[in-house]
Amino acid sequence: MAALSFCAPGCVTNVPRLAHPLRIVANCGQLQPRMTGIQSIMASTDDQLVDETPAQDDIRAVVHPGDGALAYWNAQPLALPRVSQTLGETDGYARVDELAITPAVPGALSRRIYLLVRDHAHKRWIAMNAFDTQSVCVEGRRDI
Repeated sequence: MAALSFCAPGCVTNVPRLAHPLRIVANCGQLQPRMTGIQSIMASTDDQLVDETPAQDDIRAVVHPGDGALAYWNAQPLALPRVSQTLGETDGYARVDELAITPAVPGALSRRIYLLVRDHAHKRWIAMNAFDTQSVCVEGRRDI
């Protein structure tokens, strides 16, 4: 029996996958960061900008304690249809060069993340809420 797939007009069939970061800097102590956890946190936003203008030094100060992490890409496409329009993108994807994940707060339903994105051909930090509150650190050797 042949399997048929159906895609309504306008649906996207070749969504770019979230690649593993080129580099991760995490405050995990003897543990190591989990790439799949980082990707899951990155993809768990509500596609809305938080009214905050983060500065790079402030972001790094917030991320450093606990199990926060910084992850680096070269223009990783991230599906954010609403935010991407604000950033001047026409295809529904923001281009992420860096992700800053704040430490998980026990019992919290969301966490703040910061993304260094292309905004009308210029780099800019934006703030968003992510709803995946898992720790980015797992047990094991630190290999990065």
